Amino acid sequence: MSDVLVCDWGTSSFRLMRVGDSGEIVAQVSTDRGVKNVPKPEMEAYLKSQVVGMDGDGLPLLLCGMVGSSIGWYEPYVACPASGRSLGRDLVRIPDTDLTAWCVPGVKYVTGGGSADVMRGEETQVIGWLSQASEQEQAQSTLCLPGTHSKWVQVEGGEICSFSTAFTGELYALLTERSVLVQEQQQFSSTAFVAGLAASGEAPGLIHQLFNARSRSVLGLQPASASASYLSGLLIGSEVGTMVGNLSRGERIHLICGDSLAVPYGTAMDYFRLPYQHYSGDTFAALGMYAIAQENGF
Repeated sequence: MSDVLVCDWGTSSFRLMRVGDSGEIVAQVSTDRGVKNVPKPEMEAYLKSQVVGMDGDGLPLLLCGMVGSSIGWYEPYVACPASGRSLGRDLVRIPDTDLTAWCVPGVKYVTGGGSADVMRGEETQVIGWLSQASEQEQAQSTLCLPGTHSKWVQVEGGEICSFSTAFTGELYALLTERSVLVQEQQQFSSTAFVAGLAASGEAPGLIHQLFNARSRSVLGLQPASASASYLSGLLIGSEVGTMVGNLSRGERIHLICGDSLAVPYGTAMDYFRLPYQHYSGDTFAALGMYAIAQENGF
């Protein structure tokens, strides 16, 4: 298999990688030009400029992430259970472009009760993780992929069999930027973060607990500069704590994310006494798309 280009084009970031014939990243570029920052008519030109800059003309190109969503360029999905094989089989050739480009399908999960969920981009990280996992881990594991929309993925038999999304990252951004909860210059406080973790499990629930981020500062229970830290602990604690009841006793969580998110999520895992192992999400995204390219015979 010759070199391939793989592009993880998310909501707020763009990452193009050239992957060698043994799966290693030989060149890459990252920018803040996510799909929300590039008008749809300009996406093709922007992508071409990055491909040329990587000397990638003529190489096959796989795209994943929000570029393959309703706010992106093209929108295919496959149903659970999903694997590298099913994703490779259902790659969609991008029409109306002279790029040799395919879109990796997202994954959809619909229950009999009408609950529905989708993921875009995280599926490549899961496939990348599976390519390195032990047989026992492939047989049954729980993966946590924090981010704007955090994913909790159940793997069985080497496939994505189910998953759920937590709106944690986007809700935190909305509340810190648009609400009254955070008013002053912020500085991270581990004390406030842990207080938020503790409050996340208390009655009467998250929707009533949110205003504590403001009222605790107003009443002098925490510095005003710690409001965001408390809010972060409250939201991440609500996410992680909700999952505790769905896990087997002593089950290890496979945490796939960058170092900046590994710290707060690792603290939350420790608080709820969940064993976990952290992995780099960037590495697995490249490995996953490489595996999908192999399945399609590139």
